Amino acid sequence: MSLRTTAVLVGLLFLTSTAAFAVGSASMGTALGDALVAYTGLAVAGIGLALFPVLKPHGQGLATAYALLRSVECLALLAFATFVGAVANYDLVVYTLSGLGGLALSVLLVRSRLVPRWLALTGVVGYASLLAGVVSEAVGLSELDSGIGMAFYVPGGVFELVLPILLLVKGFRRVEPVGAIAIDPIPAR
Repeated sequence: MSLRTTAVLVGLLFLTSTAAFAVGSASMGTALGDALVAYTGLAVAGIGLALFPVLKPHGQGLATAYALLRSVECLALLAFATFVGAVANYDLVVYTLSGLGGLALSVLLVRSRLVPRWLALTGVVGYASLLAGVVSEAVGLSELDSGIGMAFYVPGGVFELVLPILLLVKGFRRVEPVGAIAIDPIPAR
């Protein structure tokens, strides 16, 4: 798959999975809600798998971790869509996996320069904020889905809206992998 095709696919999957989860998680237990959550799982796994060859040259360990975390997130979402109510606070599990995977992705984007630095750093802040929100809810300080707890979503929401639009419009920047040696095809005289 070309870099441009990957960018378009990832952009579309990001936008549709975010929208599907927003609607689906609010209506889990209905056929539509469960189907949207299941779609979200398949889409996030697709994002991880599509990005793996793009990210791998910039950090194989983090690229592998990202693909694995998105795959585990997929399995969790499919399980939650199938067994509604089997896990209390299922969203915290999903947000933890998404936050950890998002941090891996964002660090790779900072390192690789595939997208503007400000956007990659917004991802780092956004996913760290989401994980802080998970911890805050887990210890009873706030709830992510109401009041001040919703602020934990803002930086990540900006990232997950701007990144796919950028990928759809411009695609990835063409950069050399980290540690690559540039070879001049014409020897100097």
